[in-house]
Amino acid sequence: VTCDVADQSQVKSLIEKVKSEQGRCDLLVYSAFPTPPNLSNAKFRDEFWKQNVEMWDPLCEVGLRSAYMSCCETIPLMIDTAKLSSGISATQSNNRPMIVLVSSFGGRSYAFNVAYGVQKAALDRLASDMAVQLKQYNIDTVSLYPGVVR
Repeated sequence: VTCDVADQSQVKSLIEKVKSEQGRCDLLVYSAFPTPPNLSNAKFRDEFWKQNVEMWDPLCEVGLRSAYMSCCETIPLMIDTAKLSSGISATQSNNRPMIVLVSSFGGRSYAFNVAYGVQKAALDRLASDMAVQLKQYNIDTVSLYPGVVR
């Protein structure tokens, strides 16, 4: 299924499709990340004031705003899924719906450039803060650091 996560209507349509075809959502893995401009040259590591919004907008628009939108669209279905799962005994299933936000150590210490670090730190905080509010609904959230990706 193709979905432009920068387009909230496409995300909403995708979740509606999952609901109509599957009736539940057990897992959301958000790993969308735009290829930053100038990735192949030294400008990717340039000082932030020289990069200006050319670096900030793609990283925070797709990398952060879309993660938030995707979670907002998916959580109501995950709440319903958790309610369905709560009636199953622990020996039958111990699965709780889960949201995984793919992040990076760049959110904890400097890596590449300022916009990248801010975006990754914000994803970590999003996962942490969502966990507080979603605990009552038996939905887990984690921020995953996959390491070097080729």
